[in-house]
Amino acid sequence: MCPPTTLEAPLPCVGLPPIHLGCLPTTPRPPWLPHICLKGPPVERVPAHPCPVVLGPRLPTSPLPCPFAPTASRNVLWVIEGTSCDLPWQAALFKGDKFICGGTLVARNWVLTAAHCHVPGVDLGSFSVDPGISEQRRLSAKVISYPRYDPATKDGDLMLVKLLQPVHINERVKPLPLASHCPVPGKTCQISGWGSTTSPEVTFPEDLHCAKVTIVSEEQCRRIYPGSITPNMVCAGEPRNRADSCQGDSGGPLVCDGRLQGIVSWGPGVCGDPQKPGVYVNLCKYTRWIQETMRRN
Repeated sequence: MCPPTTLEAPLPCVGLPPIHLGCLPTTPRPPWLPHICLKGPPVERVPAHPCPVVLGPRLPTSPLPCPFAPTASRNVLWVIEGTSCDLPWQAALFKGDKFICGGTLVARNWVLTAAHCHVPGVDLGSFSVDPGISEQRRLSAKVISYPRYDPATKDGDLMLVKLLQPVHINERVKPLPLASHCPVPGKTCQISGWGSTTSPEVTFPEDLHCAKVTIVSEEQCRRIYPGSITPNMVCAGEPRNRADSCQGDSGGPLVCDGRLQGIVSWGPGVCGDPQKPGVYVNLCKYTRWIQETMRRN
């Protein structure tokens, strides 16, 4: 069943039949539900069931493989433009054979992701959710969350995953350097992931998808999400075509000028709202911790 919420107008709660109805836990603030609303290849849709649900981190509504079973829906559906892409630093994090989160290869034996992602294993170099001949699968040897991560506010929502064995660097698997400075409002950046391409219903693509988003100023972001934004967060969205991260994209990269600028963290329950950008970890605030943690471990 779905938990109670303080929201005046309930949002659709995404169901994943025939498995179960998936709702996210309630929290006093900010709005927590999983967050790329992109238009991918035709994939059958999963219905959304009416029930109260809060907003939150952009995890899949349930750790299930894709695509899901077909079904009809009467709900309003946003389909956001995007393209398939190959990114050699993109990691897919799995629990067993179930996709959980995205991540970014930042060194031969390190993946950076969101702290709210549970990571028993990491998949690298596979641009399809299904296993492929080009992928490199690695188990995690150590998981290190940022020590001051606050699950209630999602402040400090980052985690380093040390791989049991280093990856083999090639054209399809290579690390992405960290940004050397903080993002500039108005800057065009790229997001990527295997998250839902539709909202509020979920449609998970088989291929990795990319989209362009624009950095939003901290002042504007605070006005949009009063009381929920810290200096360690950065907002990005695209009001013209509703490009956005979405359910299943948590932990994935925000890339500006060929460097890792942020991590998909949280956003509104319905992705692609032109008035509500996605919220990302502002990695320029954590560069020293990331580098020192990798060096010490």
